[in-house]
Amino acid sequence: MMTKKYSIIDLHADTPEFVLTDLKGGGNTLWKSRGHIDLPRLASAGALVQAMAIFAPANPLPYMPADYDVTVYFDRVYAAYQQALGACASAVAPVYTYEDIARNQSRGKISFMLTLEDGAVLESNLQTLDVLFEKGVRMITLTWNYENCLGYPNSRDSSVMEQGLKAFGKEAVRHMQDRGVIVDVSHLSDGGFWDVHGICDKPFVASHSGCRALCDHPRNLTDDMLRALGDRGGVVGVTFCAPFLRPNETVSRISDILEHMLHIKNVAGMEALALGSDFDGIDSQLEFLDYGGLPQLFRACEAVFTPREMDMITHENARRVFRDCLPHD
Repeated sequence: MMTKKYSIIDLHADTPEFVLTDLKGGGNTLWKSRGHIDLPRLASAGALVQAMAIFAPANPLPYMPADYDVTVYFDRVYAAYQQALGACASAVAPVYTYEDIARNQSRGKISFMLTLEDGAVLESNLQTLDVLFEKGVRMITLTWNYENCLGYPNSRDSSVMEQGLKAFGKEAVRHMQDRGVIVDVSHLSDGGFWDVHGICDKPFVASHSGCRALCDHPRNLTDDMLRALGDRGGVVGVTFCAPFLRPNETVSRISDILEHMLHIKNVAGMEALALGSDFDGIDSQLEFLDYGGLPQLFRACEAVFTPREMDMITHENARRVFRDCLPHD
C-alpha cells in the first residue's frame, strides 16, 4: 500500500490539443476527457503542476487543416486553452512566476504551466519569443520531428543527428534563459543537445525522454548526455511512451519505466530524475491506464526508492529547476 499522496509535477502533456481540438471525438473537456488527463484525475492523484504543451509542428500532421499555418494553428489552440482556463478557474490557475506555484497551492488550485512543443512558431523572430512569454509560455521544446528555424530533430540519419542549432536557435536559447523560459531538448538532435549544453548556464531539461542505453532510439539520451544534463542541474522527465522505453513495444509497463528511472539515477544522479508522461500525446497502452493510475506507478517506485527520493522524483527536482529558471515576483 502506498504510504502517502505525493505532490506531482509532470513536465509534458499534450492535453491542450487533444482536449480542445477534440481529436478523438466524444466532447472532451478539462472537466471530463476520454484521454489521459482531466481535472478529477489530476486532483485525485495529487497534481501540483501540470505542464500543458501546445503542439504546433513545423510541418502539419494528417489530421491538421489542409491550409495549415503554424502561427494560425498555435493561436487557435491557445485561444481555446485560455477559454478553458477561464471555465476551470475554480480548480486551476496558470504559472507565470515561480511564486505562483505556492500561491495556487495555498488557494487549493492545480497549477498549469503553458509550454510549447516545437519552436517553429518563432519563425526566426525574437520578438515572437517575447510575445509567447507574455502569453504565458514558460518552456519550449526546441524541435519536434522536423527541422525548424531553431535547429534539427532527432533522427536515425547520422547526417541530420549531428547537426547543431542554427544561428537563430543559439540566439533564441540565450534569450529564453534571459526571459525565464525553460529550454527543453526532448526531440532535439544530438548536435543540438550539445550546443544547448554549451550555451546554457542555467539548468535545461529533457521534458519527456528516456535512456538510449536501455532503448536504442534517437529520441532518448545517451549516458554522456544524461551526465551533462545532470551536471548542469537539469532534469529528465521520464516518458511513458512505450517504444522509447523498450524497442518495438506498444505497452507502457511499470517495470520498464522503473528501469529507466534507476538508470538515470545511477548515471546522472538522483537530482536529475523527474516525470514527463507525454499523456494525451502517446498511443501506447498504459499498464496504469492514465493520470489517475499514477499511484499504482508510485507504489512500485516505493519498492526501490527511499521516501526522500520519491519526493525528489515526483516534484522536488522539477520544482528546483522552476526556481532556478522561471521569473520571480
